[in-house]
Amino acid sequence: MNYNILSYIIYLTIIFYIMVYVGWLFYKNGEVFLLDLFNNNKSLVKSINNILLIGYYLIKLGYAVITIAYWEEITSTLQMLNGLSYHLGIIIIGLAVLHYNNVFCLNYLVKSKILNQ
Repeated sequence: MNYNILSYIIYLTIIFYIMVYVGWLFYKNGEVFLLDLFNNNKSLVKSINNILLIGYYLIKLGYAVITIAYWEEITSTLQMLNGLSYHLGIIIIGLAVLHYNNVFCLNYLVKSKILNQ
């Protein structure tokens, strides 16, 4: 049994679900936050929200592909589970860091009146 191929299939399935589901949740629920920040300017909020969603998908897809390209040889089930949990954990932590970075940057820009001119 080739553990690498099995790991790739499991990894890509979970990453695809995380990317699509979490990205859509950020897109849908983030609109309320952005509307509050930008004084209900719906056209600006829609544009910013679309850019954030596309950026999110590109970053996560790129990281997933790079991770698979440099994946080490897997020879046992335990090593497969360790590798999957490590790589999935890095993606989830990176997702949280990017999300909070976006929230703080947008909040700072709006509060400092850079975007509200």
